[in-house]
Amino acid sequence: MLFLFNDAVFDLDDARSFALESPLAEDFDPRTLLTLRVGRVVKMVREAVFDEPQLARTSPEKAAFLAALVAWKTDEANAMLAVAGRHISTPAQVQVRLASVSLITLSHLRELQELGKLSSHAANLSVWSQAPQRMRA
Repeated sequence: MLFLFNDAVFDLDDARSFALESPLAEDFDPRTLLTLRVGRVVKMVREAVFDEPQLARTSPEKAAFLAALVAWKTDEANAMLAVAGRHISTPAQVQVRLASVSLITLSHLRELQELGKLSSHAANLSVWSQAPQRMRA
């Protein structure tokens, strides 16, 4: 499974397995991961992006783990935009949008990434300018 997190594409294979087998899963009791709800996962994303606004680029392992949790717990989303504005003061102010994007679009974005040409602008044009607002978290 491909998953777009901001301007980075991750290949998660099976999202559930990826999340459970991630080294970052060791920070959680296995039962906790199994019972996590999507609202708590989005809160985790907000906290991580608040602390590290370019998380998808600067901490790809953590970003991939969070992406896998989102994919697993929503069973629908394969793209996430998480943006910390310049003057925010709490993680709750991080804006998060989720979307379900075609495999063709994600494959194209992954190809751009492999060529070193994937940008926020390309991701916005391909996904976020097209995604319905109802998927906002």
